Amino acid sequence: MKPAFITFTGVDDATDPHGMVELSEEYPIEWGILFSPKRQGIEARYPRLDTIGWLVTELPRLKWSAHLCGGDARAVIDGGQSAHANLLQYFQRAQINTADPNVMPSQIGNWAARHNLRAILQCRGDFPRVASVDVLFDASGGRGILPQAWPVAAQSTLCGYAGGLRPENVAEVLGTIGKQDIRYWIDMETGVRDERDQFSLDKCRAVCEAVYGKAPA
Repeated sequence: MKPAFITFTGVDDATDPHGMVELSEEYPIEWGILFSPKRQGIEARYPRLDTIGWLVTELPRLKWSAHLCGGDARAVIDGGQSAHANLLQYFQRAQINTADPNVMPSQIGNWAARHNLRAILQCRGDFPRVASVDVLFDASGGRGILPQAWPVAAQSTLCGYAGGLRPENVAEVLGTIGKQDIRYWIDMETGVRDERDQFSLDKCRAVCEAVYGKAPA
């Protein structure tokens, strides 16, 4: 089984929107944007809010996921509020990046539903049996490290896989994950950045071709 779609996380200020549109017309892609109050517009992986606003409003046909980190994630966990409600209306999914085992999936799912979103929570081990959120296995936490093993997907929700995936190994990894007869997605961040830590559409294309084959000319 091939993934239902691929999430490429870390779109930045230098990413070519025309290239994103072209790739989305050829392959099933979700574009992940990172949010963090301390890093926004400072670190390469966290684009300026005006860049995000332009992308999601000018390219509404693309699929978007908001990846809330640090204080943005904690705000949702603690009070169900987000500083980016005006932007989240343009996203289809929102991932709360946290390793807090006390987070209640139903709480996050309810928060997302109020914003017409589907929520994503992370897990570091086996997939939990939940239905209120999607779940991403990510033991790497954006560091680009392959796990020793990939857990079996749960039947109750949509499951995703991340950690160390890149153009050079994604086909081999999917040879293992794809043995499951279940719908799933894959996510990658570090593996599609170049030596300057900029988001690379060339690497995204290489991943898509390795997973789905070359798009028809």
